[in-house]
Amino acid sequence: MRVVLFQPPASGRKAPAASLAEALAAPRISFGDLMRTHLSRGTELGIRAAETMNSGGLLPDEILTAVVRDRLHGADQPDFLLVGYPNSAAQARDLDQLLRELGKPLDGVLHLRLPEAEVERHVRRLAARRFCRDDGTHRFEPEVDQLLVDGACNVCGGELYQRGDDSENSIRGKFRSHDAWLEPMTQHYARQDLLVTVDAVGTSDEIGRRALTALCARGPRPHPWPATS
Repeated sequence: MRVVLFQPPASGRKAPAASLAEALAAPRISFGDLMRTHLSRGTELGIRAAETMNSGGLLPDEILTAVVRDRLHGADQPDFLLVGYPNSAAQARDLDQLLRELGKPLDGVLHLRLPEAEVERHVRRLAARRFCRDDGTHRFEPEVDQLLVDGACNVCGGELYQRGDDSENSIRGKFRSHDAWLEPMTQHYARQDLLVTVDAVGTSDEIGRRALTALCARGPRPHPWPATS
């Protein structure tokens, strides 16, 4: 199956994309990973992208679509789970055209949606997280982490603090902005009868199983759900 995946923001440390891709017997294609590869290898697309970013500009849709084209063109595996692209209705139309040219139409577009109650749970979780002032890569969340010393980083002992944009109101605003950003794309795919919406509630595996069941109704049956390690 060929599927585009839209995930909610702040979906936690473990997202269902990897397990879902395995169940679909399809490679997970992360647009972010593709772009980083082009940049690190200094390909023609990577050089063009770097020049644009270094000048403070936004990457044009032409380059973004070309990155996806480069990955899909001539690929031995016709199926995929595409994550991180498209990011606008215009890019969705570009992807439609690209897949028509390649003869690889989408089988579905999976939208993992957070119900309002789940949004509030995430708001509380994110507002409670703390970061190490000495090493910002150290992050602690009360739901999953137990501090050895209150207010101190378990790794280096640095002071823990709350980031300025981690207030509950700020986080709710981010969720609202995400919904507004996503709506033109979900409408685009709904008009093509490709949109499959699944509530992103429960564990990663539970969400993945629910998504897999919904996608199975649209096309060939994927492989059985992988066992949890």
